[in-house]
Amino acid sequence: MVQSRPVVGFERLADALLDPAGSLDFSVRGSRDRDGKHWLDLSLAGTLTVQCQRCLEALDWALRVDNRLLLVREGRELPEEELQEDGWDCLPVGPRLDLLELIEDEALLALPFAPRHEACCAPSTSDGGGTTSPFAGLAQLRKPEGRG
Repeated sequence: MVQSRPVVGFERLADALLDPAGSLDFSVRGSRDRDGKHWLDLSLAGTLTVQCQRCLEALDWALRVDNRLLLVREGRELPEEELQEDGWDCLPVGPRLDLLELIEDEALLALPFAPRHEACCAPSTSDGGGTTSPFAGLAQLRKPEGRG
């Protein structure tokens, strides 16, 4: 069953976005296999508004996460062959698991490090001219007085 929750309800995620509008759709399904291992299948989807790192404008980014998690009691070690499996991740859990916190963690991990539009330009000066180097002012300070 797919549920939906407003992005503003996820405080850490909302702080990482340019605009916390919209919602996250998610579904979580738990199961146990024949070996007695507990699994969580987690799906997230939504459109998040991040800041383009090139033009600094808003960028709508499509979030899509499908993750399979093996639940492991805290303090237990896994056999090495299970740690090398790429089809799923291990999640150490205590007596209680906060699903909304897990959903927020998965969304934060999926955010792009430096989001950029496919095609955009870096911001320029408002007069349309070239940019002035921030070091140009320092060069003027280094010149002895009386020399121009």
